[in-house]
Amino acid sequence: MAQASAVIAPSARQRIERSYAFLRELAHSSTPVYGLTTGCGPLASHTIPPERREEFQRNLVRSHAVTLGAPQPTAFVRAAMATRAQVLAQGCSGVPFTVVEALVAMLNHGVHPVVREVGAVGASGDLLELAQIALAVIGEGAVEHHGSVLTAADALRRIGLEPIVPRHREGLALMNGTSFHTGAAAVLLVRAERLIAAAQIAAALGLEALCANLEAFDPLLHAARPHVGQRAVAARLVELTVGSRLLRDGESSAGAQDAYSLRCVPQVLGPILETLDTVRQVVETELNSVTDNPLFLASEKRVIHGGNFHGQAVAMSLDQLKIALVEIGVLSERRVARLLDAKLNAGLPPFLVRNGAGLRSGLMGLQYCASSMAADNAVLAAPASVHSVPTNANNQDVVSMGMVAARHVSQVIDNVRRMLAIELLCAAQALDLRGPEDAGTGTRAVHALLRSRSEPIVEDRPLQEDVDVVCGLIDGGQLEEAVQGEG
Repeated sequence: MAQASAVIAPSARQRIERSYAFLRELAHSSTPVYGLTTGCGPLASHTIPPERREEFQRNLVRSHAVTLGAPQPTAFVRAAMATRAQVLAQGCSGVPFTVVEALVAMLNHGVHPVVREVGAVGASGDLLELAQIALAVIGEGAVEHHGSVLTAADALRRIGLEPIVPRHREGLALMNGTSFHTGAAAVLLVRAERLIAAAQIAAALGLEALCANLEAFDPLLHAARPHVGQRAVAARLVELTVGSRLLRDGESSAGAQDAYSLRCVPQVLGPILETLDTVRQVVETELNSVTDNPLFLASEKRVIHGGNFHGQAVAMSLDQLKIALVEIGVLSERRVARLLDAKLNAGLPPFLVRNGAGLRSGLMGLQYCASSMAADNAVLAAPASVHSVPTNANNQDVVSMGMVAARHVSQVIDNVRRMLAIELLCAAQALDLRGPEDAGTGTRAVHALLRSRSEPIVEDRPLQEDVDVVCGLIDGGQLEEAVQGEG
């Protein structure tokens, strides 16, 4: 996939240079400034003499560049680099323009610092993850470039970029803030939005496959409980199934109401839709915030020390996002169970395979996977942002665990996309048995797309590759494209 390029606005350069000029004045004065003329954290009482500031900044970066485990996804690293460049471009961090230039050049040339999964706690920002990025900017550590891992010094040399010399507070400015888990949150939010779109499509196919009653999606019913998300999902399901001859329409369900996993889809997915909107507002605000300490406000000639680096806002939003996505999986797995159970699937054969007679298990194995991932998600759903474990000699005594939350969200997303892929495969098989020509306009188009990539199950076969293929359709937004093509 092609990677986007970054550019620096001319107005940003003016802000950055004005802030840096102010910092240089302070560097030559007797004014104590945290992280410039003093040490950091519990060591802030120590004065750093001018001739040792570069040594101090290098040591600060080197000592904190400790991340463990598997490498973070490149998308997270790129998002963090772009987010940190955006922070510094606000002109409140007292860094030279060359620092922002370096981050943007590395992005545009595909030089990505190797940052591993286990690291900071989201208190004084993502210190450890961002320190790995800072380490590369000063020409040390390891980076990935065009699929190869090499030293940062070699990679910078290849792209014609000089390492940054941290003469004042460049090291601290690069590593002090929420940029890593905020960048990750932005990436995860985009993936989550694809999931909620796919979840509505999967639900529509499931409704048809199980011959649900349209009464539960009557606009007047949802107008009586006018939550925005609920009404949007109900309308979307009706839109996707326009023209369906499989759904029961015009009859009361008083004597035979559908299960909650069918008739309550708007009431469950609707709040999830609204949660994603709320999380988006928080993430977009944070992307355009200054998460550094201290701030250098050149126009006011002020240095303000505070806690804008604390990650609680985004960490809590990631936890909200995680819980919402877990519920998508809960709903999906229940419909899969109904589709495969001959006692509940409105006349379809056991495990959706014709003439099984005990010889064929059909899609039985898929529900085992879905159930396993539902259990995994239930454990991952526990909020990370309430688990504060103090660090930094109790200086950072309340921490957000933002990257722990982000890592869990990523795992939940991987699980839920597979669960939705399983539901789509089961619903497509059910529509094969019912007659896809009787499906609605939108669902019929999705069925055709699924069948162009995954053949119906006639004889038993391993289905993991089919799941992977459908996951690719979810990731690429092709399910939505199929529906829109019929609009």
